[in-house]
Amino acid sequence: MMRKTRILLTMLVLAALPALVASADGNPNVVYTWTVNDLGQGVWGGGPLFDDGSTGGNFPLSFYNGQLIAHFQPVSWHEVVPGESVDICFRVREIKGSFGPPYEFCFTDILGGPLPVTGTGMPMIIPHPDPDIPHPLLIRVTPVN
Repeated sequence: MMRKTRILLTMLVLAALPALVASADGNPNVVYTWTVNDLGQGVWGGGPLFDDGSTGGNFPLSFYNGQLIAHFQPVSWHEVVPGESVDICFRVREIKGSFGPPYEFCFTDILGGPLPVTGTGMPMIIPHPDPDIPHPLLIRVTPVN
């Protein structure tokens, strides 16, 4: 009986070891997730927002049936009002054509305000390369429990 108890205890310790190592190595925790979906053509993506201000994920963008293509890589984020709104900042890499965005921007720069933490999609209009064409997106920031 004692031997079985030791084997069971050893197995439990070995099973818990990866979790202990992962928490001890300083990896950030996910606080929110974000997604962007196009209600027109060519934008989709998302990723995690970590408690240290770093981000993950990305979204590509395509306008004018592929004539303008860019990749948006998130570089940082912060809470504007804790638990209620956030801002996410991106680095832009143009792949085809040029539509003149800054090479780094935050959502507040183009939307005029922060993204609400709603957990549900929120339609927003962002500036389009052609100012006569509004570009609707569905943006979602969801808290992670």
